[in-house]
Amino acid sequence: DSKEFLGVIVEEVNRLDEVVSQFLDYARPLKSASTLLDLNAIVKKAALVWEAQGVPPGVEVHFALAPDLPAVAADPQQMKQVFINFALNAFEAMPNGGRLDISTSGTPDPFMGVEHVRVSFKDTGQGIGTAEMKRLFIPFFTTKEKGTGLGLAICQRIAEANGGTIEVRSRKGKGATFSLRLVAARIEATDAR
Repeated sequence: DSKEFLGVIVEEVNRLDEVVSQFLDYARPLKSASTLLDLNAIVKKAALVWEAQGVPPGVEVHFALAPDLPAVAADPQQMKQVFINFALNAFEAMPNGGRLDISTSGTPDPFMGVEHVRVSFKDTGQGIGTAEMKRLFIPFFTTKEKGTGLGLAICQRIAEANGGTIEVRSRKGKGATFSLRLVAARIEATDAR
């Protein structure tokens, strides 16, 4: 049926457009438009995107966003991209349903004399094997049938460009936790006279 065939063509064109966009995103030098951000608000904006795309059936998303989370200096669009990527990866790791816990926290670091802000995405999915774990952030490495292997590589570049790191904890069959860790912004107190 020609209608069905056209639908397949449109779907493939859209997929290839996304692949080309990811290649270009990775190839371009990364510029950050840093501003003071509330990461709780950025997580909520990212959630609107993946909710609009549709959370897979059987997947529950739970939020535990810390009140009074310290601000960070980062690019809001780039942070949103990281959180969308973390969520979509978690959804793909739970094809038969599961739970995604998204949390934020501020943690003082007495050794460095700074406070860190952490945003974590913990899923109950298939987990990541030791061999795959070592290659997660290598461009073009993927375990997905239709993946480009650029999503996490771009996320890592974004984290580094914004002075942060991505940490991953996982065991095969035991789910995975992806965390973005950034230094809290130092906000100088002003004299009130």
